[in-house]
Amino acid sequence: MSFLTDEEINALSIKKMIFHVVGGELEIPVLLSEISPPAHVDFFLERIKSALSGNMFHFKELSNTERILRIIRDHADTDTTCFTEQSTLLASDFQSHHHTKNASMGVFFLFELHTLSDEKLYALIKYDNEDVVRYVLDAEGDEFQVPKLERFRESFVKKAEAMQKIALVRLNEGFPGGLVVVRDRSKRTNISVYFERFLQVKRVNDPTDLSDKLVTVLKDVYKKHRNLLPEEIKRSGVNKIYETLRHGEQDFNTDEALPLLTQIFGPLEEDHALVKYFFRKIKDLGISGESFRIIPDNIQKPRKRKLETLEDVIVIYDEENAPIVETMEDGRKRIVIVTAGLVTDDIDTGKNR
Repeated sequence: MSFLTDEEINALSIKKMIFHVVGGELEIPVLLSEISPPAHVDFFLERIKSALSGNMFHFKELSNTERILRIIRDHADTDTTCFTEQSTLLASDFQSHHHTKNASMGVFFLFELHTLSDEKLYALIKYDNEDVVRYVLDAEGDEFQVPKLERFRESFVKKAEAMQKIALVRLNEGFPGGLVVVRDRSKRTNISVYFERFLQVKRVNDPTDLSDKLVTVLKDVYKKHRNLLPEEIKRSGVNKIYETLRHGEQDFNTDEALPLLTQIFGPLEEDHALVKYFFRKIKDLGISGESFRIIPDNIQKPRKRKLETLEDVIVIYDEENAPIVETMEDGRKRIVIVTAGLVTDDIDTGKNR
C-alpha cells in the first residue's frame, strides 16, 4: 500500500495555506488569517514531501480531525470562510492536547494540496520557532564593510528537525477513515501520545506485521542474491537473518536500511544489486518509509534447520537434535547423528534431488 505514486508526488501543488501560533504557555492559539495566494510554495512543498517517508496510520471512527478535514474538502470551494474557520478549530484542538509548560513555541500549519485529477490532500504541521541571526551586506559596500546583524525568533528554517510534527492526510474512500502518513520528531518509530490523541489515528501495520514483512523481504533478498554473497553468508544466510533480528531490541528505519543489510550480508555499497532490490521490495509491500522497533519476541525463528553437503546429502533437524559436525585433519567434515532409532531406510521416490 503506497500513500502516493511517483506521478502523484510530482503533481503535488499547494492551493491553500494558513497557520496559527501555538505552544508554550498559551492558553489558546493566536489565530491568523489565510495566506492567499499561498506564499513560498516551493519552500513549503519541499518540507511537506519529506514527510512521505513516515509511518502509515488511518483515522479511527469518529475522529474529530478527520471530520473537520472532510468539511473543508466538501465546502471550502463554495464557502470562502470555511478553510479559515475550520483551521482555527483544528489549531485550538491541537493546542488543547499540546498545552504544557515544556511545549515549544511555534505555529500550526494547515495546507490544502492538490494532485492528479485535482484530488485534495491535507498537510498538518507543527513548526517550531527558530532563534536565528541574519547578516545583511550592502550591495555596493566597501571590501571591509561592517555587516548588519538582525535577530529573528519567529522564522521557518529548512532543516527537517524544525518540523516537530507533520501529518499528510488522504481522505480517499477506499480505506476506512482515510490514510495518514505521520512523521514525528520526538518518536520516529511511532507517534507521540498527544499527537495521536489529536489526530485520533491507529497504525496500519502493527510491530509484528512490520517485523514479518521485513523478514519476508530479507529472505527474498537472500534467495535472489545468494551467489553474490561471501561463502559464509551463502551457507547460512537465513540463520544470519534471524540471529541479527533476534539479537536484541533495535530501532529500524526502512529508508536507512544499509547498516542492517551490511550486518546480515556483509559489506555492501548503496548501489549494490541486493540493496536496490531490498528498497524495491519494501515499496511493493507498502512499508517503504516506515520506522519501527524490532522486538525479538515478535520474530519467531523456524524450528527446522538444514545441512546440505557437496555430495547431495541433506540433513533436516530440530535445533535440539542437531547433529555433531567434526572437522577432519584433511579439512573435510564428518557429520555424526545420534538417534534413538531409524524411522525410514528406503529408496527415495520423491522428485527432490
